[in-house]
Amino acid sequence: MLVRWAIRRYMDLLPVWLQVVLVGLVVVWLGWGMLFDTSKSGSLMGHNHTDRPVGSFWVDGNWGGNLFAYSGGLYTGGGTTCCWSFKGDTIEVVWILSVTGEQKRQGLEQERHSVTLPMPDYSQEDRRLHVHFLPDNKVELAWSPDLQSPLSPRLQKELHND
Repeated sequence: MLVRWAIRRYMDLLPVWLQVVLVGLVVVWLGWGMLFDTSKSGSLMGHNHTDRPVGSFWVDGNWGGNLFAYSGGLYTGGGTTCCWSFKGDTIEVVWILSVTGEQKRQGLEQERHSVTLPMPDYSQEDRRLHVHFLPDNKVELAWSPDLQSPLSPRLQKELHND
């Protein structure tokens, strides 16, 4: 009630023409944002097709979690983090390859990697950006409306000979 009174009192101090201009600017700003917003939003879901754990990963600075080694099966992933916004035509993926106890004893150490990739195709129904970590520090991305990555069947065949 107090807020409504304060706004009304403030608006009474402005000339009518200025009130109309301010309302018009707000309408144009909102319309512009709806018509020309190129950002995409959704959850991140990681899939690790390597023999090393992913200690953490980020997509455009948005944290995606951590992944066990070989957590990239046909219907598996490392969980979902939500809710992020992605802008632009490219995406930067940063990840830390961790080590298991056995790998540490063999002399392997953590490694930090990054790659910039083109934004994958996106439709209005898409809600999850699937991030697939592949051998030789390669990454593939795909959007989907659900937990199933459209890349999983192909990658499962190619990488795991199933």
